[in-house]
Amino acid sequence: MNRTNLIRLVAGREIAERLQGRLIRIMTLITALVVVGAITIPGLIKGSSAPTLVGLVGSEAQALAPTLERTATAAKAKIAISNVSDEAVAREQVLDGRLDAALSVGPSTARVDVKQSLDPTVRALLQASVDSAHLRQSLARADIPVDKVLPALTPVPLAAVALKPPPPDETARSVAALAAALLMYISLGLYGAAVANGVAQEKTSRTAEVLLAAVRPSQLLSGKVIGIGLTGLGQLAIAAGAGVIANALVHSTKIPGSVWVLLPAFLVCFLAGFTLYAFAFAAAGALVSRQEEVQFVTLPLGLFLLVGYLLVYAVIAHPDATWVKVVSFLPPLMASVLPARIALGHVAPWEIPLDVLIMSVSIWAMIRVASRVYANALIYSGARLSWKEALRLTDSAPAVKEPSRSAAA
Repeated sequence: MNRTNLIRLVAGREIAERLQGRLIRIMTLITALVVVGAITIPGLIKGSSAPTLVGLVGSEAQALAPTLERTATAAKAKIAISNVSDEAVAREQVLDGRLDAALSVGPSTARVDVKQSLDPTVRALLQASVDSAHLRQSLARADIPVDKVLPALTPVPLAAVALKPPPPDETARSVAALAAALLMYISLGLYGAAVANGVAQEKTSRTAEVLLAAVRPSQLLSGKVIGIGLTGLGQLAIAAGAGVIANALVHSTKIPGSVWVLLPAFLVCFLAGFTLYAFAFAAAGALVSRQEEVQFVTLPLGLFLLVGYLLVYAVIAHPDATWVKVVSFLPPLMASVLPARIALGHVAPWEIPLDVLIMSVSIWAMIRVASRVYANALIYSGARLSWKEALRLTDSAPAVKEPSRSAAA
């Protein structure tokens, strides 16, 4: 059997093992639900905001209803107005929660009764309505024509001109950048840990020795990375599809045009980032002597992923900073930072080929180093190795093995 068929066989074995387990199905369901919830819940909360219930007490306050409605419409605020006969009834309804505020207007005073606090927007609306009515009444009592005075009291419109206006879909771009970074951090961490745990389990259970009798270490390593990578890619596809469908149903956020560029870019960055980290996680998993040591040896790799995710917040705040461009060329951070910059629309065309070249060279170097560490440390049964110690071992050196039961006897 040739090399390609052997790698395909090992990859198929990894995919079959993971699809048969309940954990992969549970994680796929949880990931899809998290994505759907992140899209639908903000829209539902935003759409379910109830109007503020305002009671107008007495004839003078009730005369303000048309002015209050016009002011609320201009301010795009939601209010519901009801007439109340007297102050005692109004206070009772406020305390019972049937009203949010009760407005009473006198000849020269006005009062708003609330249960605990008054929303600043509602307070401004009520104040503007009371002031407008008071002005008109004062002018009428003074026998001054309102139509001659109001033009002088009309505020002068102040136009704000942005010299460098943000794109109209800036918020959606930022959300897409954060979502891509979070999904990248979670997926690379989970699937990288799956590679490390799988290698450590095969080593500590001596399964690797049986497998190495049929395949070479490089074939076993490549098949494991490919199999887990394809499984993870399928999970991401399901989560992304669920998110797009949920967004289409609830119309939570208008999808910016950059997302259609971000999706293939995210896919490529995930494949590149997973390949880089998966080989590193596999080599780290081969260093352990006990399954419990996996978390310790993979901690530095997890920190790189965490730093890449946290940097995206700074990227959103300063997308054009020089240090941001420099960071996006660093291979351990590229998988998280580059998709965020693409979503924000701050990647120059010349940067993409350079990113591809740097990542390709980094992956090639990581495969070379990780394959050697993996081959040397996989059948080593002594204490936990460091990367330096594993690289010093040679394929021809005899592995340190525990004595067999027959020899001990």
